[in-house]
Amino acid sequence: MVPRFFVSARLRSSLKGCFAGCFVFVGANIYFGSERFYEEYIMPTLRYIDAEKVHNLSIQMAKYGLVPRMKSIDDPILHSTVWNRQFKNPIGLAAGFDKNGEAIDGLGKFGFGFIEIGTITPQPQPGNEKPRVFRLTEDRAVINRYEQNNTANEFPVHV
Repeated sequence: MVPRFFVSARLRSSLKGCFAGCFVFVGANIYFGSERFYEEYIMPTLRYIDAEKVHNLSIQMAKYGLVPRMKSIDDPILHSTVWNRQFKNPIGLAAGFDKNGEAIDGLGKFGFGFIEIGTITPQPQPGNEKPRVFRLTEDRAVINRYEQNNTANEFPVHV
């Protein structure tokens, strides 16, 4: 028989209060889109996790809207028209970040003028062997060597 660890009612109550406070703090910062919260708490924590797992987590966070919204408004001088398509600015997210087009709405909160989802294949593709995402800490950059891994889509997403 395993001995049971005894926790006093006062300690249990204190732990519940701490966890509730942390939950409210994190929830409020995510809800209000605090960029400082992401820079000072979320990003440093994520650097301890494998880069590909963090990439997948970031797609899921964007998919469910758990990302900060750009608070600044693009200057009208940045508005562009290309092939009769209107863009609020010329900065876009290149193909490869959201391989399956799952998080387009959430990624739009970052203020990109356009988002390219990448190659759509009729059959699921495994892509390159792991590891295929590498951090360049000094350059504050990431190298992505996924290739064409995706879950396959019958019809491309049109935004």
